[in-house]
Amino acid sequence: MPMRLTALLLLAASASFAPSSFAQSGAHALSAATNASNSEPAAQPAWKAAIEARRKQLISSNGYGTDSPLRDQLMKMRATDQAARGFAAASASKKEMVQNLPVTDAQLTAELKQIVSEKGWPTIAMVGIDASNAAMLILTHTPDHAWQQQMLPQLTQLADADKIDPSSLALVVDKSLVSAGKLQRYGSQFKYINGAMAMYGVEDPGGLDRKRARALLPPIDVYKEQLSQIYHLPASKAIVSATPQPQN
Repeated sequence: MPMRLTALLLLAASASFAPSSFAQSGAHALSAATNASNSEPAAQPAWKAAIEARRKQLISSNGYGTDSPLRDQLMKMRATDQAARGFAAASASKKEMVQNLPVTDAQLTAELKQIVSEKGWPTIAMVGIDASNAAMLILTHTPDHAWQQQMLPQLTQLADADKIDPSSLALVVDKSLVSAGKLQRYGSQFKYINGAMAMYGVEDPGGLDRKRARALLPPIDVYKEQLSQIYHLPASKAIVSATPQPQN
């Protein structure tokens, strides 16, 4: 099976890919972890309880959004993104997905740029947490890495002010760092290699779970386990180095 096609088959709900690699954003894995925990009679894990409490706090302090048309637009954009990655009932063939995905990502990027230019970044208060995260999903998958990098300072300020979900920003941060050939911060990006998934190197391995907790992400061991279940692949202990990607 061609490596690029293999990579496409490994895409999850919030993933993006490059030839012979994949990068899981974490939202899908976190959802899987949450569902697994909900099905168990055992006490809720502390990390999951903390994430749920923080998410409720973000919604409580920001509300459910005031711009309904924009919220609907962003959710439609998210649906388009997911259909392009094979997560829809009537998805295209694998070959069509490989061919059409770059075009779809470019179109969604242009649409998001127009939104940001006219209204600013879609915050939780503006469109609700799900649509706000949908905007971040599009940014995670953008082929315009220069714009992605340009947006990070503003998005970091919004996350620090509790205006957006920090977990979705963490994934963009990692994607940007890996695209630049640097160490990632939160351990969200992995590469498909030798029949397994290997994590790209991180800045602070010893403090990784602390950083993930602050960003409302599950512990790295939980994350790896969920990725293994989603992709039906073992998690390698190998650490791979990122190589810089061309900037648009």
